[in-house]
Amino acid sequence: MDFVLILVRTLWLRNSQNFKIILMSSTIEIDKLTHYFRQVINGQILPAYQFQIVDRLFDAQDMYLEHIQNYGLLPDLKLSEARLSREAVDLAIKLIKSFDDEDSMAGWDHTKNLPIKRTTVLVFLPGLLEMQTVHEALRYPRGKPDSAKFNLDDYDECLKFNYDIISLHSDLAMDDQMNTFTPAKSTFRKIILATNIAESSITIPNVRYVVDFCLNKEMVCDPETNYSCLQLVWASKANCDQRRGRAGRVAHGKCYRLVKLHLYNSLPAYQKPALVKESLDRVVLQEKKLNIGEPKSILALALEPPNINDIEVTILKLKEVGALTIHMGQDEIRPFDGDLTFLGKIMAALSIDIELSRLIALGHAFGLVYEAVFIAACLSTKSIFKIYYKDHLAAYKSKFNFAVGTFCDCQAFLNVYKTWLYHESNQQFRTTDAERRWAHLHNADIKRLREVHLLIDELQNRLRQLHIFVPHDVESDQMQRRRNPITQ
Repeated sequence: MDFVLILVRTLWLRNSQNFKIILMSSTIEIDKLTHYFRQVINGQILPAYQFQIVDRLFDAQDMYLEHIQNYGLLPDLKLSEARLSREAVDLAIKLIKSFDDEDSMAGWDHTKNLPIKRTTVLVFLPGLLEMQTVHEALRYPRGKPDSAKFNLDDYDECLKFNYDIISLHSDLAMDDQMNTFTPAKSTFRKIILATNIAESSITIPNVRYVVDFCLNKEMVCDPETNYSCLQLVWASKANCDQRRGRAGRVAHGKCYRLVKLHLYNSLPAYQKPALVKESLDRVVLQEKKLNIGEPKSILALALEPPNINDIEVTILKLKEVGALTIHMGQDEIRPFDGDLTFLGKIMAALSIDIELSRLIALGHAFGLVYEAVFIAACLSTKSIFKIYYKDHLAAYKSKFNFAVGTFCDCQAFLNVYKTWLYHESNQQFRTTDAERRWAHLHNADIKRLREVHLLIDELQNRLRQLHIFVPHDVESDQMQRRRNPITQ
């Protein structure tokens, strides 16, 4: 997005200012953008025009640790260390139990000693590990007993208090995610443990309470190695405001932020732009592909320019992997600029990481381009084996069986994909139910398999434009012809 803004502004200034640029967002940094797209009108430099649309039917009340200190020990949290504390988890569990008192206004089931209509609780957590931690604490707040000595159901408070816990994470199976929108049974409370996937775009029905740990996981580029990795960080105020809005969509609600007010006030207003915190590999390649100038001078035009050292390290890395030449033109040597090589053109053309693009180029050199394209497609998407929140072993068993003794994930992916493709091309999946039954038996994710198949087609088409022709798989050809009979 940052690079798109650079291109839009550059073309707008160079070519014509007689067209409109409309930017829409609920968490936009309005002052920066209006200044970024400033223009000269009648001899005056004026910021871009802005207008706001305020249309909220319901409000959400903000609550902090100071408001719930009578629930137990408060966590000692610091701005310098983002973490999920045990004290914060315990407070969240006690909070959720206390919601029954407010929901009891709608009626009480005396046989079950629970409210008849219990609203949904949306808990925001940074990742899958933290979701598992909170789920375990909700079930066994005093610790999980020894299953060899005790019946776990006797100690499971989710059964005792009729909690229906659902996880919402992009890595989990779509079946699990769709349970988010299923209405809860009478006297049951739905508790949704979600990452920032639930911040926007979707409206979860019946949410009255939001519990926000104010944490996030972001891709951060290590300046020493130039590699990106996920790090646990404090969420920005803009993220927290988005989360609060989930409780004010269909009714008045409450948002409990499990930090003290002074810590919340110290959080950054917005997330850092991707150009500042992530690897610049693909951005530099796209800039060189467009041939609009030296990378350092073009990226300096960004709304928030990246560190010049990061740009230089990225260019040196691209030269090291063979994406850029050492010389500019005939003889001129520029340490922090270069022309695109053929390998660099491949990397710029393919919508995947440069390491995976290099894998495809090596596959082409050694006559294994189809296998390289397949592996790159698989490693660019989520796992094609379903990961169920409560049963990780099932996914491992399926992967182990398809690996056929190689203990190699890529081999397992290739085998399950070819098996699915064989059944599909031979019309053994005559109905959707037949395909679904096969997927359930082998713990395969049909949606992800189709994503891999489409990505393979996309990579093949892009390589064809570079005159690299990928030998088609027989089953793939048959399936493509059946789905597109007009091309026969």
